[in-house]
Amino acid sequence: MEPQIEPADGPLWRVARHLGVYGVGSAISLVSSAVLLPIFATQFSAKQFGVVATGQIASLAAITIARLGLNSGMFRFLAVYQTDGDAHGADRAVTTAVITTLFSSLIVTLAMFAALAVIGSRISADLQLNGALIAANVVMSAPRETAEFALQAKQHSRSYVVFTSTTTILTTILTAVLALLFHGGAVAVFISALVANSLMSAVGLIILRPHLKISAWSREELRREARFGVVGVPALLADWVMQFSDRLFLTRFVGLAQVGVYSLGYRIGLIEAQILGAATSSAWSPFVLSEYREPDGSRTIGRVATYFAIAGMALVLFISASGPLFLLVIHARAEYQAANSVIFLIAFANFFAVMQHIFSTPPMIRLRPEWGTLFRMIGAGVNIALNFALIPTFGMLGAAWSTLATFVITALITEVVGRKFWRIAYEYRKLVLIVAGGVVIQLLIDLSQRSGTSVPMALSPLWSLVLFSGWLLATGSFSLGDARALARRLRRTVAA
Repeated sequence: MEPQIEPADGPLWRVARHLGVYGVGSAISLVSSAVLLPIFATQFSAKQFGVVATGQIASLAAITIARLGLNSGMFRFLAVYQTDGDAHGADRAVTTAVITTLFSSLIVTLAMFAALAVIGSRISADLQLNGALIAANVVMSAPRETAEFALQAKQHSRSYVVFTSTTTILTTILTAVLALLFHGGAVAVFISALVANSLMSAVGLIILRPHLKISAWSREELRREARFGVVGVPALLADWVMQFSDRLFLTRFVGLAQVGVYSLGYRIGLIEAQILGAATSSAWSPFVLSEYREPDGSRTIGRVATYFAIAGMALVLFISASGPLFLLVIHARAEYQAANSVIFLIAFANFFAVMQHIFSTPPMIRLRPEWGTLFRMIGAGVNIALNFALIPTFGMLGAAWSTLATFVITALITEVVGRKFWRIAYEYRKLVLIVAGGVVIQLLIDLSQRSGTSVPMALSPLWSLVLFSGWLLATGSFSLGDARALARRLRRTVAA
């Protein structure tokens, strides 16, 4: 008997429509990354790219601290206000977040300029300029970021994709021009980010203008947003540790050149997060918040989680199989070929990062964000310990294994503890089979790459997905009935 088809306005298709729109944005982000990767791999030495990577992780840490988590708090309550039709509540949430994040970001920017003034004589002029650009970007990007959170909370997926994609395209074009025509090096990357963020922040304020009312600023709303968001700042810093601290360890133990090679492989593996992770973070929480109170909400959420896992594992295999071909096609410098050794591990780690986000649903629903902070702080501790243990001996391969182990452990802890808050009907057997099949097929991909035989390696992106599809059908993780039902619904949706 074939699975029952969801109604056109059902929760599964609602999240699917949003994911389709967000997928367009992810595709644009992917294309932009694909455009920049050849530039980095051919125009930047490994050491220069190491400087870029180190500066970008420093920028992210500063922005995380500057925002105080208030955008996350705004997102949580604006989504509810939007659902309830509470216009005054929406005005309070947006106005309070915009004013407060601008003020806190300005303080962090001024503090960074003061630090540069103190240490300026100890670093080169180029590093001073990079630092100044990074500091200015902290405050200039604040309204843009708040606008993005607001559009997501209101489930304005098309507007969100247009807005974020414009930022991405503008940044990419500026970086390409400055790097290729003016040979700007690392400075080109940071100038492009500052200019693009400044322009898009102005657009963001226009988008938020209907909600911006000075009288709507509210201490009570600030307390609510801070109660939900500020406690998440340690979690965001923990995320920073899990995702980026390995570059600092690599800089300390093996040097900037290996940081550059590792960062290139990391960026290719990060395509997993750019496509599935970005779509998940944009669509998952609004979907859950609109669905969890339904009688069959737990089953529906668990079913959608399985589809996320299938898409995520298929993407991991495609990225891993395509990575060596990509570096070959773009004629990357010989020093970057070693990046192939970490691509699968990083993509696989990002798959578990997506699953951790999905598994964190129960604490989010019960308004217990401190548990999410605890999970990620545990992950950060594990990551630091593994970095110390593995990187001095194994270099960037140790960093990649440390990243993978960290996200696997964090996802498992999140799921086990999350069940105590609310039991979601995850399809555990299917999830395990999806991961197991992906690992086995990756071993075959690795064998084909090591064999040096050109045809199997060149065709590996295709045959790996065919094998994965066969595995899903053979194990019942996905059935022909599922596929027919989905195809019929997609045809009806398009026809409508």
